[in-house]
Amino acid sequence: MEQEGFKRFELHYGVILMLRTRRFLSAMDSMGRSRISKPVSWVLLYLMPVSAAVAFFIFISVFRGLISSRGPQIAQNIVSLGPLVNLGIPGLNPYIPILYGWIALVIGMVVHEGAHGVIARSLGIPVKNSGLILLFFVIPIGAFVDIEESAIKQAPKRHSARVLAAGAGTNMVLAVLCLLLLVGIVSTMSPVASGAGITGVGQGTPAYDSGVHPGDIVTAVNGKPITNLDMVLGPNTSLTAGESINFTIYRDGQVMEINNIKLVCCQQIIDTSTNQTLASYPYIGVNSVSEGSLRSAVSGYTDIFGNPILYIGCIPTLNIGNCQQAVPFSNSDSVFYTSPLGGALVPIANVLYWLFFLNFNLAIFNSLPIFPLDGGQAFGVGVGALGRGRLSEAGAMRITMAATMAVLLFLLAIIVGPYFYVYIFG
Repeated sequence: MEQEGFKRFELHYGVILMLRTRRFLSAMDSMGRSRISKPVSWVLLYLMPVSAAVAFFIFISVFRGLISSRGPQIAQNIVSLGPLVNLGIPGLNPYIPILYGWIALVIGMVVHEGAHGVIARSLGIPVKNSGLILLFFVIPIGAFVDIEESAIKQAPKRHSARVLAAGAGTNMVLAVLCLLLLVGIVSTMSPVASGAGITGVGQGTPAYDSGVHPGDIVTAVNGKPITNLDMVLGPNTSLTAGESINFTIYRDGQVMEINNIKLVCCQQIIDTSTNQTLASYPYIGVNSVSEGSLRSAVSGYTDIFGNPILYIGCIPTLNIGNCQQAVPFSNSDSVFYTSPLGGALVPIANVLYWLFFLNFNLAIFNSLPIFPLDGGQAFGVGVGALGRGRLSEAGAMRITMAATMAVLLFLLAIIVGPYFYVYIFG
C-alpha cells in the first residue's frame, strides 16, 4: 500500500511524465552499507573540481582559438554545424546517433542519480524515491533520486558536499572506464589483408565498369604485391592511358582477380592560385587508403594521451571536432579491419564511445559552479564552509549566484559569440 503523499505518476505540461518508484531503495541501502562507499564518496568529491578544471580548460582553449588569427575560420566552422549541435540530446543533435546515444544517455543519467542515492544512504541521509522523467510518456530525458531535502540541509557540510559530488564523479569514472575498454578493443584491430583499401569508386569509370567495389582491398597490381595504390596509379605512374591493368582483390574473405581494367585520360593536379596544371596522369576512377594509413589509424586511436582531441574534440556544447570521425571505425572503413570481436566490433565500439562521450559531458557540465547544478550547489556548500562564522547563508548564496552568472556569461560568449562574429564580419 502506498504511503500518503506518494505519487507514482506526475504529469507536467501535458507531455512530461515523472515516473516514481521505491523499488530501488533497498539496493541503494545495500550499496550504501558497503565498506567502500564512504571512501569512494571522498574520491568522487575530489573528482568534481578536477572535472570542472577540465571543462574550463576546454572553454579557454576554444575562447583562445576564437580570438586568435584563426578566429574567423573557427567561427565559420562552428556556425556551419548549426545551433542544434549545442544540445547533447540524441535525435536533436545531428551528430549523436539516436540508438547508441539514448542507450548511453539513459545509462549516464541513471548512474548519476543512483550515485547520489547510494552516497546519501551511506551517510545516513534518507532517500524517498527515485524514477525517470519521460517526454511524451516514452522518451527518457532524465532520471532523479528524491533525497530528503531537510535532512541534506541539516547534514554536516562534508556530507552534503559528497552527496552532491557523487553523480558527476561517477559519470567521470564510468567515462574513463569506457574509454579504456574502447582503446583496448581498438588495439586488437589490424588490416584484414595486406594491400590498399578501396574507399570509393566513381560511377561510370573503368573501375566501376570492371566490378571494383568500395571495401575491396587491392593486394596486387599486375601480379606485384602493393600496399599503396598511389604508388602505381598516382602522379608518378609509368603507365599510360589506353593500357590495361589487372587487380588481385580481397573481398569478403575471398581472393579474386579483376582483369583488363583500362586506364583513361586524364586525372589532373591543378594549382588553384595560378590555375596551371601541375601534373596529368591516367586513372581508373577509385579512391584508396594505403595499408600504412590503416595501421596508423589504429595507432592514433590507441594514443589517447598523444591525440586526446580525437576523443573529446566533439563536445556538443562547444561545437568543436567531428563526432562522425571520433567513433573508431564506425564508418565504412571498418570493413578493412579484422578483430577478435568479429561483427560485434562496430556496435560495441559505438556503445563504448557514446557511453564515454556523454558521461564525460555529464561529468564536466554538472561539475561547473552553476546553480542549481550539482557543481553550483557544491560550490555554495564550500563557500559556506569556508566562511563559517564570518559569512551568512544569504552571503554564501550571493557569491554562488555571482559565480553562476560569470560562468554562464563565459559559456554564452563561446556558444553565441561565433554567430555574432560571422554576422558582423561575414
